[in-house]
Parts: sequence; C-alpha cells; structure tokens
Amino acid sequence: MAEYRVPEFMLEQRINVGLQMLDPDREWGLVTELSRLHHVSRTLLYEIRDSVQDAIVDVLRPRDAGRPAQKTDLTVDKILIDRTIAVLPMLKGSVRDIQLGLDLILGVSRSVGYVSETLKVAGEKATSCNLGVTVPLPILGEADEIFQGRKPCLTLVDGRSFLVLNLTPAESRDGTTLGLTYLDLVERGIQFHDLACDGGTGL
Repeated sequence: MAEYRVPEFMLEQRINVGLQMLDPDREWGLVTELSRLHHVSRTLLYEIRDSVQDAIVDVLRPRDAGRPAQKTDLTVDKILIDRTIAVLPMLKGSVRDIQLGLDLILGVSRSVGYVSETLKVAGEKATSCNLGVTVPLPILGEADEIFQGRKPCLTLVDGRSFLVLNLTPAESRDGTTLGLTYLDLVERGIQFHDLACDGGTGL
C-alpha cells in the first residue's frame, strides 16, 4: 500500500489542515504552528491547501443537466486484470454468461437481446470476411474433424500458409455432407494441390 513520505501525517490530518488553511479568518502564525506540529514544511501545507481547494471546486462546479456521459475509455490496471482472471473461468460462452461477464468485469449492464444481436451482427461480418478469403496458390490441404456441441466440424488448413479455410459445424459427418463442403470451397476459388486426412468417418 502506498504511504505518505511522512507516515505520521495521515489523511484525516491532511484534510483537517487543508480546511484550516482555507479559512480566510485563520489566526496569524497558524501555518508555522501546523508546520511545527506535524513536522512538515510550510510549502507542503500550502500545496495541501491548493489541492483541497481544487477538489472542492471540482465537486461543486456546475454540471450539464441530465445523466453524465457514459465513459468510453477503459483503464487496464491490476484490479481489472485480476477481476477478469477471476471471472473468466466462471463463463461458458452463452449469451447469459456474456451478459454476466460484462457486469462483473466492466460494470456495464446489457440486455440478453442486445448481446444476442451484437453476436449476430459480428457473425455476419465474420462470414462476409471469410467468404472473401482466397489463396493465390493451390493449397496443401490438411483435413481433420473436431466437434463443437456434439456437431462435427470439418477442419481444413492450408499446410503452406496455415490458413484455416473451414471450421464450420455440420449437421452430419458423412461423406456427402463433407464432400459438399469441399465443393463450396472450390466454388469460392480454393484450389487443391493435394489433401491429407486420417481415416475418420466421412473424411
């Protein structure tokens, strides 16, 4: 914990000193007496006075009517990092977990509908971007099968560039379904130099 250079001169004392220094009717010699009492310089006392005055002015100055503007900046400090580390293991990626994470990590509240719509828009942008990806050379295809929520996903990577060309869940893992995925990639302009895969169902 941070400490003052003069540990004996505590926060409560500094507040009291600042208020005494601001008193226009303070007795002559008060500054010298406070300096002797707290073992600090007169310069520090005047600095405290100015800081207290600035704080009071900032709190009491007129504000714009209505709700204060929402802050859009984020300070990534140790507190936020530690809070994020503590919260992330609790979340499973569902819409309601995202809603909970926003509240616990960032302190903001968003409805389930807002989160869902945001994910939908982001997904549409990602799909549009992915469909525009092309590879100038025939790919060295490496295919495998993983599962997402018990749905098979044909994982196709270019062995030359390590570009992931497909990672989309499918309704089935039979050869026809996966074959149609390959045809879709060919229609997008992906050319195969070769294709390596294991003996998994449908591959």
